Amino acid sequence: MAEKHFDVLIIGGGVIGASIAYHLLQDGLDGTVGILEKDPSYEFASTPRSVGGIRQQFSTEVNINACLYSVAAFERFDEEMAVDGEPAHCAFRATGYLLLGDKNNWETLKRHYTLQRSLGVDVKIVTSDDLLKLYPQMNVADLTGGSLGRRAGYMDAYGVMRGYLRKARSLGASYLKTEVKKIVRDGQKVTIVKTADGKMLSAGAMVLCAGAWSGEIAKAMGLELPVIPSPKMAFHVDPAEKFDYDLPFIFNPDGSWFRQESGQQIICGFDRGDAPGFTFDWDRDYFKDELWPRLYNRFKTFERLKLMRGWSGLYAVNTLDHNALLGVYPGMENFYVATGFSGHGLMQSPAVGKGLSELIRNGRYDTVDLSPLSVERIFTEKRVVEEAVY
Repeated sequence: MAEKHFDVLIIGGGVIGASIAYHLLQDGLDGTVGILEKDPSYEFASTPRSVGGIRQQFSTEVNINACLYSVAAFERFDEEMAVDGEPAHCAFRATGYLLLGDKNNWETLKRHYTLQRSLGVDVKIVTSDDLLKLYPQMNVADLTGGSLGRRAGYMDAYGVMRGYLRKARSLGASYLKTEVKKIVRDGQKVTIVKTADGKMLSAGAMVLCAGAWSGEIAKAMGLELPVIPSPKMAFHVDPAEKFDYDLPFIFNPDGSWFRQESGQQIICGFDRGDAPGFTFDWDRDYFKDELWPRLYNRFKTFERLKLMRGWSGLYAVNTLDHNALLGVYPGMENFYVATGFSGHGLMQSPAVGKGLSELIRNGRYDTVDLSPLSVERIFTEKRVVEEAVY
């Protein structure tokens, strides 16, 4: 017999699970919400290891609309997530998002721009001459121009997660520091969660949002979920020569990227293409041999810098089409998933939290139509073809 019952039990206390819990209670769920988190220190969680980017420069309507909703939520986040008069710490900075274009991707950027503008994204196409005026030290010799999103930038990822968690708990959510050992199914329903500390928890509905671990949890239930852990490295450097203006979050055509951090320092990265796995190693030599030359090629001001630290975190990659898997799992009545974001979870977390709240309470999406991201597509030929995956 179960020791405790929850109307909604959320497996995973990262930013997605925290957002869902908050929105369920804020939106008026008549019931109880529990959050299960196996790593309450968040030592290996993906959210705190995120570099915090938010943009709307996508190629599909569903991803653009999700991020339009989310950026508005981040703009008012600190005040809305205040508890007992103490604001949260999202610290959203609208420094912009700049996707640089060369002869290989220029036409694609312009095509995406047309769709983005039609949906209300604050974005403009800039030429290489424009780039030089905006960023005088930039090397534009290989560039045709870029796509500059102005209502975009970065935030404190850990602050967003903690803000949602704290607000959800203030609204009555229970936070359980334990690991799921087994999820018991009864026909088309999930009924019981057995935890590592021996508890038996029942639930009216369950939501799996365990990030890179979601695929393994689903597999243990006998369910197919094409989500794998994909390690990504990031580096924090301190340039000797500081910029006297703010840089946007910049993506080079080769896939390397960098953005400013407080104190005019730099966060940067370049995907090494590591094999899937739960690994958290970072490589100093990779920064020196592969990434630093790319930074220097774009800005000669990066000639002298100090590598302060590096780290690695996990993307929860949906191998089907690199987009989120959301909604009721096919053939199950009360088992929901919200995973497989492939690097876009933080920036879409407000929209996903709102959407899953509506789906669980009302059976439909009302605010943002997230139905194209339905988990049902893993059993069909329908894919969400998102060209702007960075």
